[in-house]
Order: sequence, then structure tokens, then C-alpha cells
Amino acid sequence: MVLGGTVLGQLVLVSLLFLSVLSWAIILGKSRQLKRLDQNNQLFWSIFEPDLRMKEIGQQLKDLPSSPFREIFQRTYSEAVESTRRANEKSIGKAMLPHITVRLQRITDRSILEQGALLESRLSSLATISSASPFIGLFGTVMGIIDSFQSIGTTGVTSLAAVAPGISEALIATAAGLLAAIPALMGYNHFRNRTRLLGNSMRDFGSELSNRLEWILHEQFAASRERQPQ
Repeated sequence: MVLGGTVLGQLVLVSLLFLSVLSWAIILGKSRQLKRLDQNNQLFWSIFEPDLRMKEIGQQLKDLPSSPFREIFQRTYSEAVESTRRANEKSIGKAMLPHITVRLQRITDRSILEQGALLESRLSSLATISSASPFIGLFGTVMGIIDSFQSIGTTGVTSLAAVAPGISEALIATAAGLLAAIPALMGYNHFRNRTRLLGNSMRDFGSELSNRLEWILHEQFAASRERQPQ
């Protein structure tokens, strides 16, 4: 039925087949990516404990694979170390603490946005496929029905046996569009919810990390000020 159809109908089906293969490739790739990130995040949380010092955590994280929480920690902690060094060189640590805190929060927020963008990569393609595929299939159906009516007008045969093959061929495009759209829509909703939960976890971690670093810097600057000669 497909091979005996019109060229336009075959192009529509080939397009839908391409979109279906693309959506499944994105779904499988995204599943592997999130599974790997879950494993890396578990390794991160096994190291990031309140009892360990930040320097010890940073040294242990160097050997771990990349994860959103690891990247947020590394960038924020590196900025905290560099800002502390500059403030101690100028002996203005206590006065610079509010500015350092604001800068650390900005670095944390930027890292969270970057990691969120990586998590949501290619999800827009799934949304596009789920929205466009039914309309592409409907376009193929409409063109097939138009071709069937033109055949009726040309031959003058109006029996069901004459029109049924052309209409059933046209309806295949609608079915193909739905077959391409439904998995893409389900995959998009599933991955969107998972990335949203990860985004909330990253924001909570960012707030906790910023507060912890601020307290540590406050203690360090206070201790260094007490050691200065009166």
C-alpha cells in the first residue's frame, strides 16, 4: 500500500520515519546521560559530607567523573579560594566579605544555569517532533484524500471499492504521525520532570554551598584579624 502510493505520500512517510528515528535516538541518549549523571551524583554525595573540610572535599572530587553538583562545587570553591587569597594579600578580608559573598552567589547561580542548560539539551527537539508530527501526518492524509477525490472525478466511479484503497492509504500518514509524536511527547514529559527535579536539587545545593562558604570565610577572616598585631 505504501509502495503503491503517491510520491508526496511516500515523502511524508519517509519524513515521519526520520523524525521517529530521531526521537528514539534522543530518548535513548538522554536515558543513558541521566543514568550516568545519577551515578556520578551519588559518588559526589558520598564525598560531600559536613564533617570534611572544603579543601579535602575539593581534592577528592578531582578524581571523580563530571556531574552537575561537582561542577557547581568546583567553580564556586575555586572562586572562594582565589577571592580569599586576594583579600588576604590586601589585608582587607573582613571588609571584602560581603562582596565576596555576592560574587560567590553569582558564580553559583551561573553554574546552575549552565548545568541546567546541559540537562535540557535536545529536549526542544522532542517537543518539536511531538508537536509537528501529527500535522505532517495530517497533511499527508489530506493530500491523499484530495488525490482520491480527483480520481473519482476523473473516472466517474463512486463505489466504496474504488475509493477505499486511496483513503486507507491516506490515513496511514495520520497513523504514522501519531506513532512518531506519542513517544516523543512521553519522552519529553518524562525527561522534563527529571531535569526539573535535578534543577531544584542544584538550587538547594547552591544555597547550602554558598552559606557554608560564607560561614567558613567569616571564620577565617576573623581569625586572621585576631592574629594581626595590635
